[in-house]
Amino acid sequence: MSEQIILIGADEPGLNGVIKYLRSNPDTKATVLYPEINPLPEFTCMTMERYLGRGIEFPETLRAIGVDRENKRVNVRDDITGAESFMAYDKLVFASSSTPADLEVPGDHYSKIIRLGSMADAVRLIPAKGKHLVVGSGLNLLLAASVLLGQGNCEIEMIIQKDGTNTTPLSDNLFRMVKHHLTESGVKLHEDTHLTKIEAKNDSLIAITDNGEFEADRIVNATPNMAVSYLAAEAGLETDDVNGIIVDALLRTQDPNIFACGKCASFLGEMCKSPVPGVQVASTTVRQANILAAMLEGSEATQLTPVSAYSIPLTDITVAGAGLSVEAARHCGFTPMSSTVIQFDRAHFMPDAELMTLELVFDAPTRRVLGIQGLSRMGEALCGRISAVAALLPQQPTIDDISNLEVAYSPPFASAMDVLNTVANVADNILMGTNEGISTEEFEKQWAERETGNDFFLDCRELGNAEPYLNRHPVFWNHIPQGELARRLDEVPRDKRIILLCNTGTRSYEAQVVLKHAGYEDVVNVDGGMAAVKQSGVEV
Repeated sequence: MSEQIILIGADEPGLNGVIKYLRSNPDTKATVLYPEINPLPEFTCMTMERYLGRGIEFPETLRAIGVDRENKRVNVRDDITGAESFMAYDKLVFASSSTPADLEVPGDHYSKIIRLGSMADAVRLIPAKGKHLVVGSGLNLLLAASVLLGQGNCEIEMIIQKDGTNTTPLSDNLFRMVKHHLTESGVKLHEDTHLTKIEAKNDSLIAITDNGEFEADRIVNATPNMAVSYLAAEAGLETDDVNGIIVDALLRTQDPNIFACGKCASFLGEMCKSPVPGVQVASTTVRQANILAAMLEGSEATQLTPVSAYSIPLTDITVAGAGLSVEAARHCGFTPMSSTVIQFDRAHFMPDAELMTLELVFDAPTRRVLGIQGLSRMGEALCGRISAVAALLPQQPTIDDISNLEVAYSPPFASAMDVLNTVANVADNILMGTNEGISTEEFEKQWAERETGNDFFLDCRELGNAEPYLNRHPVFWNHIPQGELARRLDEVPRDKRIILLCNTGTRSYEAQVVLKHAGYEDVVNVDGGMAAVKQSGVEV
């Protein structure tokens, strides 16, 4: 009797892995069954065109209703007749994907509510005019913004939910910059707003919240993904807090005959005690397919080491990252800190040079680099830096490794001291105590309280840059160029907190060194300087 492989779900890594296995094992019978309870599209044109007739069967009326691990059977029900039966397997592969969970409010069943939890969902989202209300957080919120802004011709509002699943890839500081960019792009943002009900009104939907009502032509559900894995859980397979089926680096569950891959899996790794959800490692789908084919064959495979690399274009900026954010690193048991730098992505004299913002996350006691994230108008340049660090993360690099990382230097592509080297140098300075920075959020708070007289705001730039602020705030905005500071210390009070600013944070750091050497104790500089202040939408 030929070998029987059953796939539950049709996520690409599972299909491609089985197809590859079938090439060398053509007598094997492979069958795809969709779970009976399945919020995802089934038998899509894309799936049928790519995989039908290649050795995998897609019985249209059968749905999986249970897994009997002891007898190696999948229990099925015929959608038409209701008759129940079973299908035996030698190997079982869960490829049932994941999707945003129901909004769990009355009215969340309307057809104009669309789930967006993957690039495939984005491709299927048909452009439409009118108002779109996005409800979500994390990567899916950014993906929804990318798709809708790219389509144009629609009004966009977003309810940003609190994310309790550690899927938000950006730090608060960088997310402030992203939110400001979205606002500048015409997106209306609503925070601290909770959806309570959805009602239909003529051809529109009314989203009722604790902060008022929002009318929309379509609602996009961009909440964090939850794996479609209830059959695995019912069969006793281990799952995590996003319902992901927990697998090791070779896609193995605790059952030697059952594998899981794609967005329904959560991957154990060395970086974090918590498994990495499959939706965060979408770039590894080809590698997962190769691993699955090898495991079905019983041969050796290169282990998967997911680092959650991503990139998302948002009109004229790109957001990208890899590894852990500070919040995620803390959740994983590290003692994280971060350094932030804004610097030109190539030699400053190049006509197309653009500022790039990078944040490096590291473990303070060990100096181990845990992650990197950033944003830039030059998406390719940003992704190059992120990819360089992503490739190193499985080797547990230190700050020193990034500080000394050699880049392919040429003025059109990089600076002699690349922004990657600089962000690691800043991390080193933070650990040595020579660089004490504050976020733009803290600066905004201190600036709002400037009339208390507790802080002394000092602009370290040349007069041409500082003059507009001196004219606007002659009482509170002070100016001493960094090169003149050492001989003008008598103008800097010793009984106030000194808050230093320059264009990007470089000269304010040098000023901080001068002041600390002169005995000033309470001195900080704004991370990223005035460039970060502007990118965050802080008004001065």
